[in-house]
Amino acid sequence: LHLAQTALRIMDAVKAFLPMALPPWPPSWETRSSYLHWWLCIFMTGVGSLKAAGFLRHDLSRVAGLLEVLGGLVFLPPWRRVSYFFNKNPAESLRVGALLILVGLGVIISTNKRKSPVCWSQIAFAFELMRVHFGNGEMLKCVGATVIGLILGFALLTLQIDLKAKQA
Repeated sequence: LHLAQTALRIMDAVKAFLPMALPPWPPSWETRSSYLHWWLCIFMTGVGSLKAAGFLRHDLSRVAGLLEVLGGLVFLPPWRRVSYFFNKNPAESLRVGALLILVGLGVIISTNKRKSPVCWSQIAFAFELMRVHFGNGEMLKCVGATVIGLILGFALLTLQIDLKAKQA
């Protein structure tokens, strides 16, 4: 009996961190937002962590990586523990997480990595996710977050902060 109760408590603790549902199978155009959400959570958190730790080094990679990993962590709804920070509102944490990711990607496009199709594809995915979830009116916030990241990146480059190799 004690072992069963312990197992149930462990399962309840794990459920608190797990999402409510995986994306539906098979994929369809109507369910693209769920797949985009999962992709951005996994990709941006993973790549952001590697950048922040210094493994994918390029100009401003640590700054961008920190923003991407923060955005990815906030972006985890419907992960209950994270959405509690946003008044138990998974939609708001999705919005804030996506905007943080876009600021991080804006920092990246301020560097010579602006030519990377990977960066631009993640921007397009984040824009589409926000459009599907919140409507076309959210696009202005997406553009604004990306521009804020771009301006931040240009400022950090001008100040020569987090450069891969200091220029002589």
